[in-house]
Amino acid sequence: MAPHILQYIGAGLSMIVGLNGLFRPLQMGLLVGLAPENKVGQVEIRVLFGSFLVILPLLAILSHKAEYFEFYGMAAFAAAVIKTSFTFIDKCPPKAIWVGIFVDVVLSALLLSSLYL
Repeated sequence: MAPHILQYIGAGLSMIVGLNGLFRPLQMGLLVGLAPENKVGQVEIRVLFGSFLVILPLLAILSHKAEYFEFYGMAAFAAAVIKTSFTFIDKCPPKAIWVGIFVDVVLSALLLSSLYL
């Protein structure tokens, strides 16, 4: 199955966020509530943003296969479900995490678009 244009848009948006976290880990870490205690923590923030939000969508784009976008979309959907669930379990203020949940939902909707369009 050929990828849908919305999947490319979702992958591109993911890469923008990921590149921001890769090259500005302290700012992006603060945005999502991560604060490294030392340089190792800073590297780990770069790894999270760089691998999951840059390399995975890049792989989907280069593959030109809807299945790669769908795989990544399911991961984004899982992130939204887990964040939402643990917002309540861990008693996290929803006001502090709603942006992250929203981004995951939008990315998953875009990346999974070949399944419903």
